[in-house]
Amino acid sequence: MGCGEKDENRDHLYYTCPYTFTVWMTVAERLLGAAITPDWDDTVVSLLSTTRSRLDTVILRPVFHTSIYVIWKESNSRRHGGACAFVEATSKGIGKVVKNDISSLKYKGNHKLEGLLQRWFAVNSN
Repeated sequence: MGCGEKDENRDHLYYTCPYTFTVWMTVAERLLGAAITPDWDDTVVSLLSTTRSRLDTVILRPVFHTSIYVIWKESNSRRHGGACAFVEATSKGIGKVVKNDISSLKYKGNHKLEGLLQRWFAVNSN
């Protein structure tokens, strides 16, 4: 993905490639903390962990899904001659999609996920 690696397999694209790991760190580091890693299997295990708060666990799902999609889309664009997006632009795009996903959820009253959007604003640096 722009780093010269010929074998763009899952492990490289998510997240051993320096570009994609930097994007992943930008969008997920405040949620995963020291558990953030460029290793796919370790990332999946970390995402399944039950040691973090309910809000962080719920937020990590769309962050993970969206980062996979946006990184794949960026890789596909580069492969077909498109311009290379900067890490900041890719990270902001992921952040915007996650914010919109969370905003589309309408929780009423004292729902257990009521503070989801506020938590996203607190951990999202974009």
